[in-house]
Amino acid sequence: MVAGGGASVIYSDTVVDLGYGNELGNYAEYSGNPKEQETYLFAKTLLSLAVANQDKRTALLIGGGVANFTDVAATFTGIIQAIKDVKGKLEAAKAKIFVRRGGPNYKTGLRLMEELGEEIEIPITVYGPETSMTKIVEHGIQWIETGV
Repeated sequence: MVAGGGASVIYSDTVVDLGYGNELGNYAEYSGNPKEQETYLFAKTLLSLAVANQDKRTALLIGGGVANFTDVAATFTGIIQAIKDVKGKLEAAKAKIFVRRGGPNYKTGLRLMEELGEEIEIPITVYGPETSMTKIVEHGIQWIETGV
């Protein structure tokens, strides 16, 4: 689940470069400072697809570059509600969520994601702009392969 068209290409290309193109669940992005309801509906749709295969561990990537004007905390609010809605399915899919984002209110957004992980007891690891965008791809693949 990626914010920004350019970032979505970078994330997808990295998944393919690391040999997991056949595991890529979707190619979609949100951008343009979407409203909470828009990110909720977007996330709910993607999450329902992401947890459809419960035979193996699932890595959910929520990433993006450093936003210029998109309020990261506001967009995460819709995504957080969608994650809460599918909590049971995320547990069954042995999901771990990896988040990387920067931009306006990103610290608040990352804190909200960390709090969500504690609240719903699903592992969520967050990174800010000090970490390269594609690092969460490596972490997601490591989770799928080893459970670590």
